[in-house]
Amino acid sequence: MIVATWNVRGAGKVKCASTIKDFKKMYAIDVFAVLEPRISGSKALNVATNLGFSHYHIVDATGFSGGVWLLWNGSTVSLQVIAHASQSITALVHVQNKCWLLTVVYANPNPRIRESLWTYFDGLAKASNLPWLVMGDFNDIVCASEKCGGNHDSGGSAFVDWIDRNHLIDLGFSGSKFTWCNKRNAEGIIWKRIDRGLSNSAWRLLFPKAHLSHLTRINSDHCPIMIRLDSNHSINRGCIPFRFQAMWLSHPDFATVIRDSWNSCTDHAAQKTANLATTILPLSYFLNF
Repeated sequence: MIVATWNVRGAGKVKCASTIKDFKKMYAIDVFAVLEPRISGSKALNVATNLGFSHYHIVDATGFSGGVWLLWNGSTVSLQVIAHASQSITALVHVQNKCWLLTVVYANPNPRIRESLWTYFDGLAKASNLPWLVMGDFNDIVCASEKCGGNHDSGGSAFVDWIDRNHLIDLGFSGSKFTWCNKRNAEGIIWKRIDRGLSNSAWRLLFPKAHLSHLTRINSDHCPIMIRLDSNHSINRGCIPFRFQAMWLSHPDFATVIRDSWNSCTDHAAQKTANLATTILPLSYFLNF
């Protein structure tokens, strides 16, 4: 089974429908979420029904912003939409004799509105103990390395707190490092990884070979992301939290490395600690920790 999401930045565009059809055919996609279609009503229905999928569920855009469409092939996957809100659609999926929850998301770019989504997802998590996959455009990053260009940004604390609170796992990715670009000139260009897949441990154990790919960015400022449930690709794990390992203490040069790293930074304690993390992580491989 293959699931994909794509922020199209306007499904009414001439090339949007043909590009989605091309992706569907090229990758044999079973479930496809169209994010930020920016159209609603009869116009949305007209486009959605002509994308080559047998079933669809639409959360209309509000004016010229937002919207989420979930499209799927009834011949290859059994899917039942059980909840929807302005920023997401959640469905119960039956495939390969396995049952799990899929939530596709377009998080509002306004941080205050976006925070209500994390609270809503907390409720979903508490209401079910099923394996759960959440994927789409979260409009936020989790660490500074997920952004290139522009002002410094270490990620939204509410987003990171929600991930930690629900013990979610970043599925990692293969392909380009970033999923969004502002398409500015060289001096003003900004890249971010704001599209991703997250799951609870039950889903990861159910599909240990699941692999997420960043596809080619075309006709949008976002690239589509695609999850293949059974794959042997190697992946980039993204931002892995720093954790101290007791075995590091056994290395003869460990104390020297720590002292030199700490003394090399004159900032506050939090920055000194962050500096330690960036020092230790590469050395853990080089010194065979």
